Amino acid sequence: MASGPKPEPRRTPLSVKLFVAGLRAIDASVAVAPRGLAEPVCRVVGAAWYLARTDSRAAVRDNLRHVLRREPSRREVARVFFHGALNYWDTFSLPHYTHRELMDLVDIHGIEYLQRAREGGHGVICAGAHLGSVAFVAQVLPALGYPVIGVIEPFDPPEVFDFFARQRQALGTRLLPAGAAAAREMLLALRRNEVAGIVTDRDVAGTGPIIPFFGAPTHFPSGTAWLSLRTGAPILIGVAARKAGGRFDAWFEPLPEVERTQNQREDIVRLTKAVAGRLEYYVANHPEQWTVFQKRWPKLSPG
Repeated sequence: MASGPKPEPRRTPLSVKLFVAGLRAIDASVAVAPRGLAEPVCRVVGAAWYLARTDSRAAVRDNLRHVLRREPSRREVARVFFHGALNYWDTFSLPHYTHRELMDLVDIHGIEYLQRAREGGHGVICAGAHLGSVAFVAQVLPALGYPVIGVIEPFDPPEVFDFFARQRQALGTRLLPAGAAAAREMLLALRRNEVAGIVTDRDVAGTGPIIPFFGAPTHFPSGTAWLSLRTGAPILIGVAARKAGGRFDAWFEPLPEVERTQNQREDIVRLTKAVAGRLEYYVANHPEQWTVFQKRWPKLSPG
């Protein structure tokens, strides 16, 4: 039977080619720039971002209103954009670091919990948040010799997605576009006793259970809990925060004990609540570094 005509390969628009060329130019500039230049440059970039994006500004203001339990000041909102710009700087700089140079910037707390969790042989799930420079600090695990897999939210155009995916995998973390194929790969990785890193403070699909987060109901992603129940892998909280001098703290801690009911749906909700509770603690202590630029508490449908 004759097959139909093959689809023509996608042609990259000129505007996308120019944009990617600009990203590569920024990458080359960051490679030779001293790290001390990051803060002054990112203050300017963050301020421009804050002024230009009214939608993101409104979302950050709404998010901080929940976290702070009061109306945030303009300066508090603007600082989130400053930290967002710093995070992009770190993403551009990642391929230009060695493992040793990266480790010199990060003070690690609780790595013994990760080693102990791996001794069970079921892998380990590290649940994190968009806090600090998560893509940068996550590379400490490959630097320490741990095999790490994670997911990255796909976006268009694919050429830009590919650029940022390469940047974030430069030091050893394996990243997959979020979806069913990535879920299967993570199951296999956990069965090989690897570490699965999941940034789980934002429910992109809006299909997770509705639970309280900073005292208000919102959808929370349940993939971390589902993977743990399917594989027996323990969940650790793994978060980072930026501190003075371009340095970071990275914390690993076991999830508080959660009683199981043998009802999968109920257990997913209980585990998800426990994860949300610990992430809430870290976000509350570093609200200016919680770089979520979409409303985290959108209006929920009735029921």
